[in-house]
Amino acid sequence: MAPTLSSGLAAPTTVSAASVTGLIDSHTIAAVSDVQATTTTVQGNVPTCSMLPTAPITNEQQVGDSVLGSLCADNLARWLGDYDAAPWAGLTTSNSDATVMVDLPVTNVTREYDFTISRGRISADGVLRDVILINNQFPGPTIEANWGDWIQVTVHNDIKTPEEGTSLHWHGQLQRTTPWEDGVPSIGQCPIAPGHSFTYRFQAELHGTSWYHAHYSSQFTAGVVGALIVHGPTSMDYDVDVGPIMLTDWYHIPYFSIVENAVGTDLSVIPPMSDSVLINGRGRFDCGDRSYDSSSEWLGSNLESNITWTCVEDAPLAAFRFTSGLVHRLRLINHGANGVQKFSIDHHNLTIIATDYVPNVPYTTDVVTLGVGQRADVLVVAADTPNAAIWMRTSAPGGQPCGGANHPETKAAIYYEDADTSIEPTTTSSAAFNGSACVNDPLTLTTPDFAITPSNNTQQQDIGLALELNSTGNFEFQVNGQRYHANFNIPLMKHVQDGNMTFEPEWNVYNFGDSSSSVILNVTNNMPLTHPFHLHGHNFYILNVGEGSLNQKTGPGPNGGPGFANGTVWDGSVVNPDNPMRRDTILIPPYGFAAIQFEMDNPGIWPFHCHVAWHLSGGQSMNIMYRPDDILTLPEGYTDRTCVDWDYYSSNNVVDQIDAGA
Repeated sequence: MAPTLSSGLAAPTTVSAASVTGLIDSHTIAAVSDVQATTTTVQGNVPTCSMLPTAPITNEQQVGDSVLGSLCADNLARWLGDYDAAPWAGLTTSNSDATVMVDLPVTNVTREYDFTISRGRISADGVLRDVILINNQFPGPTIEANWGDWIQVTVHNDIKTPEEGTSLHWHGQLQRTTPWEDGVPSIGQCPIAPGHSFTYRFQAELHGTSWYHAHYSSQFTAGVVGALIVHGPTSMDYDVDVGPIMLTDWYHIPYFSIVENAVGTDLSVIPPMSDSVLINGRGRFDCGDRSYDSSSEWLGSNLESNITWTCVEDAPLAAFRFTSGLVHRLRLINHGANGVQKFSIDHHNLTIIATDYVPNVPYTTDVVTLGVGQRADVLVVAADTPNAAIWMRTSAPGGQPCGGANHPETKAAIYYEDADTSIEPTTTSSAAFNGSACVNDPLTLTTPDFAITPSNNTQQQDIGLALELNSTGNFEFQVNGQRYHANFNIPLMKHVQDGNMTFEPEWNVYNFGDSSSSVILNVTNNMPLTHPFHLHGHNFYILNVGEGSLNQKTGPGPNGGPGFANGTVWDGSVVNPDNPMRRDTILIPPYGFAAIQFEMDNPGIWPFHCHVAWHLSGGQSMNIMYRPDDILTLPEGYTDRTCVDWDYYSSNNVVDQIDAGA
């Protein structure tokens, strides 16, 4: 639902297409008929708009009450509120950095949201499936705030038949003053128990584009996701903020069934291939290729889904508006379960101005690569072709190493102001998909706009990632030989502040103490699979990333394991040591490595985990703690707000935790 404070659109500075070089290529865009469409929206839980999809399935059947990806979606304002000038008061991406607290604007404004999480069924790509939604929307409601605002979200857990706990994580926000609000069960809180509510409150410390999602098992892959937009300065100006463009792979069976396979005994279904790909919750599936068996899909260990195969051909694709000659900001988000996404727009180039929450020196490309959890803000100049209609595309290529989909591409229509919206575009792609599908752009190409040099007083932790069989014959995604497993009833922050510094091995806690000012994590990937690793509470420096060879697989390993070879090891070299690229999620290539460094300037207990849902379910996570005596004290009674209800629920019900849990 909308925030309680209204938003106002300040007049932007106009930037002509001619003033931004390299954003459009030389291809001619074919025009269509001269019919201009008008759009309207009505605020509230149930959207009303003459241009919402109605056939062959309705908007509600496809995405619930969401209007994202329809011609009814509004563009975003430059900032929220009736300010005469930007509320960040002259701070720019080149004279300030959001991780420096003295640069954080103080607005004294709180943006309030109210979310109800419940089960439902939608046909996002035409195939009916069980989902879990926020306010009956997929994706969930977009959260907006200005840099420095406070965000307050009340979450009601109405998940039934079967019941599940839940929580929400605010991906990429630092939580410097509120580390307990990070939204991870077993760290700062217990899960929100079924039938109960919980209110999060945190400051928007970083500006740009991100998302929020459930952090309970792989629940976010069922639909518990939404965009989190914080308005702030930009490294390059624009005219129109198109808003979030959420990219995801999509599975047709309940996430519980996939998790069951991911922690199972059959390597052939680890990882599972997704069925299709969506843009803003919308896609199109070939109904002739049946994707699931109605009799074998499970919502829980003891509850079979009673869904039957239902597929509608030619489901509506997402649609967007462009205006000739104007510069458009697109906020790309990969909120998928597994697949690396490749995004492009036919005959248009893309200028990247931010990666994750870090503004960068702008550079131009024709394809943007995003692993799960990664984001990119891009600028696109619309050509002077008011009748044009073109395709936007995203794909999850590369097969299993990159988390590819069985139907790897989907499209969305971009209609210029005078285009006939009843006709789909006919353009073809001119993008060049060069190089590996499993890596981001070269570190030599990506440079933060605000330069920061890593500190010298550092310690190094070597980390090996492996897929192994445990004593029961089940596969585990291990970090240094240990899989992670959450204890929902013991939040680690409370555990430490009660004076307990002993941790169970499966909690995977690494205590870096206070003897240095930063930590280097040297991660070696001993698998032919891509791992998008996310560090909570930090923007880290990327010192180097290297690829391995996919031809390294050996014979069967010990105990019947997969027998993967050792990955390529970092040689200690650093790319751009004076100002290395920063972000909060990094793609670690198959059999490759990533060396990252973070400053120990945010004391807490922070998960560092693979964001592939099925790998995290299998235990691919560790918890980073440092300066434990400096961790901010939990507010009085904070833990009780979730743990009293969860302790009662878990003592009277069987908690169906078959995986790592978070």
